[in-house]
Amino acid sequence: MKTLADILKARIKELGYTDIKEFARAFDVPYELLRKVISNGHLPKDKTLMVYAEKFNLDLSELISTVYQQKAPTTVQHLFSRRGAPQIVPAGDFRTVPVLGKAACGPWLETHAYETDQMEPVDLRDPDAFFVIAEGESMIGGHIVPGSYLLVSPAAPVANGQIVLARRNEDEFTVKTYHHQADGTTILQPMNPAFEPIVVAPGEPLSVLRITEIRQKV
Repeated sequence: MKTLADILKARIKELGYTDIKEFARAFDVPYELLRKVISNGHLPKDKTLMVYAEKFNLDLSELISTVYQQKAPTTVQHLFSRRGAPQIVPAGDFRTVPVLGKAACGPWLETHAYETDQMEPVDLRDPDAFFVIAEGESMIGGHIVPGSYLLVSPAAPVANGQIVLARRNEDEFTVKTYHHQADGTTILQPMNPAFEPIVVAPGEPLSVLRITEIRQKV
């Protein structure tokens, strides 16, 4: 798996530099932090990644997805990745997939507990599929009540009006209806009039995965 340090080292070499301190001075970024990222494997906040993307002319979404992969537990590092085509599992291949924890149906849920010992049976052509457990009431209009099991399929394309698991910053999750506007703004719309939509400005880090099934647990 390519790391953030790999991306930055390659870019420094492309730009003709061999010394990190000289490079940091030339591009007006803090040397000590850059050194920790490249030499010690430190993973900075999204705001720092935005600075690196702008100053080093790098793809911000690649930087963010790379850092998310590095921070995630090994068993789910491939999720939210932009690279690689998904493997296809033949239809009718019933198997179990993990329940990875809770996702907010309301404000952003800032903690996401992985529960890889829980498994659920599925029949889905996506080997990366997983479940999250709904928490909150902002999506009750879509028959998503607290405790519902939501099947997330990273291989499924996302279109406006579909229900998604959205991830912002490093550890913030929410379940909403996805609406991407022409100016780059994304509206994460609840399905309960008591809740306000979440507006994500153009360029603000955001990943979305489609929810393809809702299971009610009695």
